[in-house]
Amino acid sequence: MAEVIFNTLSKDNHHAFSAGTKVFDKEGNSRHGQKIGDMPEAEFVITCLKEFGFDGAHLVREQLSPEMLARADKVIVMAEQDTLPDYLKESDKVEYWDIENPKGMPLEKHQEIFNQIYPLVKNLLESLLK
Repeated sequence: MAEVIFNTLSKDNHHAFSAGTKVFDKEGNSRHGQKIGDMPEAEFVITCLKEFGFDGAHLVREQLSPEMLARADKVIVMAEQDTLPDYLKESDKVEYWDIENPKGMPLEKHQEIFNQIYPLVKNLLESLLK
């Protein structure tokens, strides 16, 4: 959600991309490159974004890598801290947002999470534009 919100609000002044620390299914198969809109379990994410006027169906899952970290100016982490690789834990580019993962939760929880993320993203973008 944060990527879509950021990129929509930034109007091409800045660009964000989202990547996961563990982009795998329950069997351990990589989901890197999978389109979010093709994932039944992401239905509420897509629905929630649409309700707030954003389109996220085009997003593709990406596995975070040290190379991505090297290219980034800032990294916002919302993953569970125990899933973070050492290279991310040790980076001075990282800012942690304590946002619950709504995976497997009802649409109402996704809406609640959106309402937590939106002002954080808006404040981040405003700080970058100063």
